[in-house]
Amino acid sequence: MIISQKTECFPTTEQIQILERNFGMRRFYFNKTIMYLKHKYGDLKENRKLITKKEIMDLRRSLFREKYSHLVKTVPGAILDTTMEDVMFAFNSLWKKGREIKLRKKKESNTFRFFRKTNTSFRYENSSKYISTIRLNDLKMAEPFKYQINTKEDIKTITIKREANRYFISITAEVQDPPLQYKINKHIGLDWGLKTYLTGFDGENIITADFDEKILKSLDTRINLYQKQLSRKIINSKRYLKVTTKLQQSYLNFSNYRLDNIKKIVSYLHENYDTVSLEKLNMRFAISNKHLSKRVHQKPYYLFKETLVNKFNQFNKNVFYVPKEFPSTQMCSNCGNTKTKEEKLKLGENIYKCTKCGTIIERDENAAKNIYNYKNLEKVILEK
Repeated sequence: MIISQKTECFPTTEQIQILERNFGMRRFYFNKTIMYLKHKYGDLKENRKLITKKEIMDLRRSLFREKYSHLVKTVPGAILDTTMEDVMFAFNSLWKKGREIKLRKKKESNTFRFFRKTNTSFRYENSSKYISTIRLNDLKMAEPFKYQINTKEDIKTITIKREANRYFISITAEVQDPPLQYKINKHIGLDWGLKTYLTGFDGENIITADFDEKILKSLDTRINLYQKQLSRKIINSKRYLKVTTKLQQSYLNFSNYRLDNIKKIVSYLHENYDTVSLEKLNMRFAISNKHLSKRVHQKPYYLFKETLVNKFNQFNKNVFYVPKEFPSTQMCSNCGNTKTKEEKLKLGENIYKCTKCGTIIERDENAAKNIYNYKNLEKVILEK
């Protein structure tokens, strides 16, 4: 089983210089490749069918290891190889979805990764807070890797990233499969909402999960404060850079709080249920609405779904979709009557009143019961 763990690392002054050089060379490799292809083919979006994958991978030798050989020698060759893989991912997105490829900027792209070429690429001992990589000796981490690594070949890739002037390392390794989990034989249906983040029904009880509004407001206020301070500073001055770092740290705290809360919810679901049913939502309607977009950002649905599916797949548990066409909000969970046309429940209405059987129930609870009772389920597969 492949496991990834991210933690903060504390490089020395010499290691910071090496890391910054690696960040810069990765951007250089990526940007030079895109600029070369643009010069040769013009508009990449129109001529994307003319560019082959073999041509992109051959640029490693023809463009860099010959023309820029003096620069390639300054950083590990693995960074060039992984950067060309990133170019391939970008072109796959261009080929499949038509998304434009943007050049990497220093403010946005400060990351690189190594993959294992030989058994000496990485050196790590179990329960240790130090890891050695190519040209980085004894890089200190905040916490050791939580799984046992049996051989040197178990570590597959290492990714290092700088955020808010802090450095983070992500280790991807192959570990022994977890012990078989006993079957709980319980199922839950979950409804996502703006008022309450998640409302679930497991056949007996209504279960709710939400974020702490005070913490969200505090984090949001801090971000707005630093945004206001930044607008009054002279660009690239010392005070401007100082406030920029504080703003980046505030965004990082906000992101960490969301992810931590979501992981706690997912852990609870994993410990108490074997299968989960989710509604298949198209979030474009909410993101494009100026009144709802902020709440969707504060309480993300896709991040929760991605974390839940990855966790359940590790332990051979299932997450299912309820199709978009299923009227979970408009259907009465007691008698099955569905509201149509003018009777439909509007977005601002939180109470469901059935005109047929007289049931009065909270909107999200009604939807959660309908999702739980739906039978023709579809297994969730995340898009790569």
